[in-house]
Order: sequence, then C-alpha cells, then structure tokens
Amino acid sequence: MTDQGQYYQPQNQPSGPPGAGPGTGAGAGGRTKRPVSVGQILGGLLFVLVIIFIIENSRKVKIRLIIPEVKAPLYVAILIAAVLGSVITWLLRYRRHRNHPPKS
Repeated sequence: MTDQGQYYQPQNQPSGPPGAGPGTGAGAGGRTKRPVSVGQILGGLLFVLVIIFIIENSRKVKIRLIIPEVKAPLYVAILIAAVLGSVITWLLRYRRHRNHPPKS
C-alpha cells in the first residue's frame, strides 16, 4: 500500500522520483535533457508538410520573376519560397534580438 503522495519503492530499488535512475539527470556527465519548445514542434510539423507538398506537386510550371520566364518543376518554386520565408523569419528574429538584448 502507498500513502497519499508517496511512491511505492521496492526494497531493492533506489529511492527518488519515478524514472530517475543511474545515468539520468545532471549527474550523468553533467548533461541535462533540453526541453523541446512548442515552436520547434510546430516548425518540424510544418517542415514535414512542406516536404509532402513538394513531393505531391512535381509537374513543370512557368515561373516568372519580373522579366525572365523559366519552366521548372513546381517543387523548385515551393522550395525557393520556403527558403526565402525562413531567411526573412531569421532576419526578423535577429533584428529583434539585436535591438532588444535579453535582460540578465
């Protein structure tokens, strides 16, 4: 039986919170697990969706940028748009961090 808020610990098991055993936590080589943020999860899902979208749309299309017109697979246009979008996002994030350094 267990008391309220207490974990059952067999006699041959080390004490501590569940899941904490040898080789876990900061004691194992001084490293701790880094949490994954919601933004990283959403970014990964978006990346997978872009890859699926690129694979599904591989036919040739006309791409026109100001004056030149070229025929290329649609995934090239999608890939260029995705890369430009990520570069713009990175530049905006860099600008925000440069103008507003974190307070320590």
